Amino acid sequence: MECERKRKLAEARSKRKPYEKEEDGDAYMGSPTDSTESAGLNRSQSTPNIAKLSSDEDEPPTPTFDRSTKPSKVVPPSELRHRDFQPVWGDVGRGLTGLKNLGNTCYMNSIIQCLNNTAILVAYFCNGQYLEHVNRSHSTRGAIAEELAAVVRALWSGQYRFIATKDLRSEVGKHQRAFRGTEQQDSHEFLTILMDWLHLDLQFTIKPPHKESLGASELAWHEYTKSKESLVLRLFYGQIRSTVRCSVCRASSATYDSFSNLSLELPAHASRCTLADCLKLYLNDEMVPGWNCPNCKEKRDAAKKLDISRLPPVLVIHFKRFYVDPKEYMCNAYRKKQTYIDFPLEDLDMRQFSLQCPENQIYNLYAVSNHYGSMEGGHYTAYCKSSVYGKWYKFDDHLVTEIPASEVRSSAAYILFYSACSRS
Repeated sequence: MECERKRKLAEARSKRKPYEKEEDGDAYMGSPTDSTESAGLNRSQSTPNIAKLSSDEDEPPTPTFDRSTKPSKVVPPSELRHRDFQPVWGDVGRGLTGLKNLGNTCYMNSIIQCLNNTAILVAYFCNGQYLEHVNRSHSTRGAIAEELAAVVRALWSGQYRFIATKDLRSEVGKHQRAFRGTEQQDSHEFLTILMDWLHLDLQFTIKPPHKESLGASELAWHEYTKSKESLVLRLFYGQIRSTVRCSVCRASSATYDSFSNLSLELPAHASRCTLADCLKLYLNDEMVPGWNCPNCKEKRDAAKKLDISRLPPVLVIHFKRFYVDPKEYMCNAYRKKQTYIDFPLEDLDMRQFSLQCPENQIYNLYAVSNHYGSMEGGHYTAYCKSSVYGKWYKFDDHLVTEIPASEVRSSAAYILFYSACSRS
């Protein structure tokens, strides 16, 4: 009887094969028995050693799911539980796994794929080093970082055609209501919030510097971090200096603010422009009326000038394509600029745009988050250059296809991801 019971149990399990039908990109994942045929993809309405991790010779390690070889760190309980990736199996290249659209989640999928092609971050998650830094004192209790790490490891296993990020999405929705439902959201907003969550989830304490030896920029950075750093902070965060100068007495006042991405205006009424045009526009002087001059002790007209005082190893640039139509201001109607922006795929020289000149101010593009359509009905994709295969790929939710480098530039480019490269 016992042998017969085990045989029937084995037969039942063997029938529960992974579901391989490609479903509608805008619907929630159906059950494996759903017989609805898809007519194709419907458009959505929607303290680490950085130098060591970023070695050009090292490929991101292949993640392992063998729990008998767990890292020697203390493994969080969430790492021991099963995640509902609902995988569609298939032998694909490492890092070339797609992401199921769970109902207008293309904005989230686009950003995840861009981060999944950030080589240092991939190595950090795949080799388990992040486990040393999981921080439980923040409101997200380290859960956002843990769920993203699990997704990255699955995407780099090379054994799935695509997976579902149900657990990550659920965790994100717990802490931000806008990402909980099925309405279209903005990939830039998601990225900015996600960066802050990851930084707080993976914080570690560093030895505080001697304040007396710090310059104004370094002091402002120390006051911002409060000796709490993370790999995410060290990779993505930079600093802007804002200087306001009185038009009468020429006295000036400087303040410093951190950023995880630069958000750039586009030149007005331009159908085409360059990334350099947008950077110059961002850094140009701006008139500030009625500034309280500390020297004159009166309100004065002043000029405000922005400068990049600290460039990060990974430079993320966002284009402000969406704006409120002045003709429909009371209705809060947004429109989109379809401006074609010419940006370099290699050798972006940021030395002319920054105050300091460290060694690595030349950047290569490795990912783009694209937006097609309008605010009312749009779709997000990602173009990413594989660090393993050296080719560009289009990540369109669950579909991943190779593309020529000539297609990377388009009027859909919304967020650019650049990585600093060494120059001998």
